Amino acid sequence: MEQKLREELVLYGKKLIASGLVQGTWGNISLRLDEKYMLVTPSGLDYMRLTASDMVKVEIETLCWEGEKKPTSEKGLHAAIYKGRPDIGAIIHTHSKYCSVFAAANKDMPVLEEYRDVFGDTVKLAKYALAGTEELMRNAAAAVGGGKGAIMANHGMVACGANLEDAFENCAKLEENGRKYLLTI
Repeated sequence: MEQKLREELVLYGKKLIASGLVQGTWGNISLRLDEKYMLVTPSGLDYMRLTASDMVKVEIETLCWEGEKKPTSEKGLHAAIYKGRPDIGAIIHTHSKYCSVFAAANKDMPVLEEYRDVFGDTVKLAKYALAGTEELMRNAAAAVGGGKGAIMANHGMVACGANLEDAFENCAKLEENGRKYLLTI
């Protein structure tokens, strides 16, 4: 089972690149293994070169990891969301183009009618905090709340789902909502 999930992370990393939702090594992905562990993408490795063995197993509570590869610096952000949301099985964090407009403007993202069934009326803005800090972890988890995503001030976005396919679809929908909304104003 764990090997299959590692392979799924590799596949979706490549899908993020192909869809333009990430560039280079920016962004990260995680999957919940069980109540205690998650798998996350490693720090600083190109998505197109990742293998299943590159994925890092991280304890959600302590953020301790197994193996020689260093996990994403945003492992705590993923863990904070998992801790508060047992229904979430996968998380994607990107610096996608249109969501980053809202992040740079420090604004909640209004949601168009076609995406309200997923995100509600507004995608909340997480207050600014430095990348990789406990403050960012708390702020992002609070902004996600009971929803499927959040914009992070001056940082990008995070999308969640029951599984990786769901999280990827929500990530793409959040970016598309941002694009369409900006075309209407």
